[in-house]
Amino acid sequence: MRIAVIADLHGNRPATEALERDLDRIRPDKLYCLGDIVGKGPSSDFTFDWAMERCDLVLGGNWDIFVGYKSFEPDNYYWQQLGEKRLGTLRELPLETTVTLSGRRIRLFHGRPTMQHLIHAHGTREEILPLFTDAAGERCDVAGYADAHRQALRSIQNQLLFNCGSVGNALGRPECCYAVLDGGENDPKAPFTIQLIQIPYDRARAVRDAEAAPDLPRVDSYINEVKTGKYSR
Repeated sequence: MRIAVIADLHGNRPATEALERDLDRIRPDKLYCLGDIVGKGPSSDFTFDWAMERCDLVLGGNWDIFVGYKSFEPDNYYWQQLGEKRLGTLRELPLETTVTLSGRRIRLFHGRPTMQHLIHAHGTREEILPLFTDAAGERCDVAGYADAHRQALRSIQNQLLFNCGSVGNALGRPECCYAVLDGGENDPKAPFTIQLIQIPYDRARAVRDAEAAPDLPRVDSYINEVKTGKYSR
């Protein structure tokens, strides 16, 4: 069983189209999105529709929930672009799920709003260990999340934590980033692997798209992040 894990498309159409081409190459059995399909970039309607069409499961991230509930007045650009039907869907997205591969129970979630604060993979043990307990109070062997926009893989005690990275707003290396899990669906003794994948995309086009949307909130910050992979705020 091969599961592609994506997140943080953030209205970046060129990055999402690059992702689609790479998914056609690797042909995963399932495609799970860990949220933040909207916001930041100028093409939230495209990334929303793409995720809803292509993904087997879409979880809600902090941007999805906040935009869906119209929490921030500057974000009316996204409200108008998405329309009420899409906003209603954003408000109803589930926040986490669990899957089992190679006998490992894997918790998948975005980060915020499931967690109160942004979590980095290099955080303290006190910050990281609670991530392995799911919403039902069950212990998990693997925790996969997004939110921080930076890929990571960490072993802590006998558990694995990974961040799949961001498709459309990656920090560190500003490429289209996602993860692939491989394992046995029904065989607890099958090998289990986590791959962190980085692929180039047309960032110059992404910048042009943003420049062509003068009403886009915080457009300068978004463009700088696309160009440099450095957080702007």
